Amino acid sequence: MKDTLGVGVIGCGAISANHFKALKQLDGVKLVAVCDCDPDHLAKAMDEQQVKGYADYHDLLSDPDVDVVHVCTPHYLHHQMTVDALKAGKHVLSEKPMAIHLADAEDMTKTARETGRQLGICFQNRYNGATLRIRSLLDSGEVGKVLGGHGIVIWDRGEKYYASGAWRGKWATEGGGVLINQAIHTLDLLRDFAGDPVVDVKCSMSAKRLENAIEVEDTCDLLMTTSAGARLLFYASNSSVGNTSVQVYLKCEKAAIHMVGSRVTVLWNDGRVESEDYASGRQWGKDYWGDGHGHLIADFYHCLKENKHFPIDGDEALKTTRIVEAAYTAAHAANRGRCE
Repeated sequence: MKDTLGVGVIGCGAISANHFKALKQLDGVKLVAVCDCDPDHLAKAMDEQQVKGYADYHDLLSDPDVDVVHVCTPHYLHHQMTVDALKAGKHVLSEKPMAIHLADAEDMTKTARETGRQLGICFQNRYNGATLRIRSLLDSGEVGKVLGGHGIVIWDRGEKYYASGAWRGKWATEGGGVLINQAIHTLDLLRDFAGDPVVDVKCSMSAKRLENAIEVEDTCDLLMTTSAGARLLFYASNSSVGNTSVQVYLKCEKAAIHMVGSRVTVLWNDGRVESEDYASGRQWGKDYWGDGHGHLIADFYHCLKENKHFPIDGDEALKTTRIVEAAYTAAHAANRGRCE
């Protein structure tokens, strides 16, 4: 492994700011190139980051100084850009969702395996302090097996948000609405905490607030069952008047765990109550997002340099992608074409 890894970022929109910030804090990692098809976005990124820029991502992939590629583009572009980057010999860290179709996500994983390159997916909320506390409780066995739980995401995304990008709010380019975009992080956490594979998904969804502005859903609810029989309920909506803290509730054999934003409360069966806030500021964005972005990116490069396996690879991200696709399939059938 080279002493200093050269990085290229494809996509210089809003989310790229977290990637630029994280890269500046890492030793042995250097941003060398950016790419965006929008001339204004590209010029701004080149000026602020003081690096070379490309309008065509294929040119960035041909740059010998680029060892690692960050894919920060709209959802529908993740699959092909990632596959092309892997085949060009680059390691890839892609923003969520992995892809808008399960078959494309499976192709990304297959290509990473065939090329021997690392593929990471940005489910950064797994690196939040509250998440790590829950993970430690589950891994220690202190709380016993997860019997079931629920997740709740209630945010506000209006017409102005969807008008900010031509790809937003469309099935062909966003791949869905609140579920695949905003709420997918919390769905991923709930699935990961449950441990056992989800084998059944029931879902309903609709555009309650923005039915005349978007093709996709702004509200959805899921009922999932794991192979061990755990029942998981999930609700998400972009129809609120504000952005509230994400909630995850887990009923375990020896305790109940309730996460609200960065606070974790453990209600033990013997009556003990433990509660602690794991907030660490707003360095990586809005407070209801959490602070995991920088930690995930740092861990990705740690794994590259130490020749270790990055834990949120294609195979791991596929577990959540399968649920998302199953949810849209179920909702399509239930709504008789509303989710087409």
